[in-house]
Amino acid sequence: MLANPLKDRLHRGESLLGAIIPLPSPEVVEIAGLGGYDFLLLDMEHGPVTVDVLEGLVRACRAVGVVALARVPEDHPKTILRALDVGCVGVMVPQVETTKYAPAGIRSLAGGTAAAWWGTVAIAQHVAASNSGTMTILQIETRRGLEAVEAIARTPGVDVLFIGPSDLSQNLGHPGAPAHPDVQAAIRRIIQTGRAAEVPVGILALTADDVKTYRALGATMFMDSLPRLLLRACQGQVQGMREAAARAAEGSPSSGVR
Repeated sequence: MLANPLKDRLHRGESLLGAIIPLPSPEVVEIAGLGGYDFLLLDMEHGPVTVDVLEGLVRACRAVGVVALARVPEDHPKTILRALDVGCVGVMVPQVETTKYAPAGIRSLAGGTAAAWWGTVAIAQHVAASNSGTMTILQIETRRGLEAVEAIARTPGVDVLFIGPSDLSQNLGHPGAPAHPDVQAAIRRIIQTGRAAEVPVGILALTADDVKTYRALGATMFMDSLPRLLLRACQGQVQGMREAAARAAEGSPSSGVR
């Protein structure tokens, strides 16, 4: 079992920062990991990351010492199993049934996997460490999920409630408007429910102001979107360079070819 320090840190109330990566590029994963994130969520739901390339992305996480989680595309035991076997220490998926080995769950057992360090770890030790360290992250992003959030938060084995503001806003009838009062009220309800049940709550946070706002409400797990981050960085860089070029042109002699 690969080390997973996130669970203890979350239950101590620490703020954790991560990034969602929907790109099948180990190089991008390494760069993001070197950026200082606590974890990376390898997104198989909203991008071209497949099980076939997931193991390479997990290896890139291990190379730079960042924790690898996976968002699987469906609530299917085999999909979840493969994400865990290649070395992810947690999964994000709606309506997770189980990610535990027997007797805690029904996860199929194999010792010759990346998660078990290819058989170099004793089976009993691997099972115990996996059951203790694997994270189950449940997304609350629909009206039905919101209505059942109290029951969901008290489901045995739930490690994190995660809020998807975009999907939640759409499902509540305000697509693309996560700042709408109805959506913000729903977000507050989810966070308050998690705190009451002593279950950490995470949320998509695209700016430092988002982190400040939701941390004040009680959320402790924050995820940025790497594609949006890259876009913002490129836009800022291009704008700055264009402005610098324009200022320099204004102060320089006219040039031409004679």
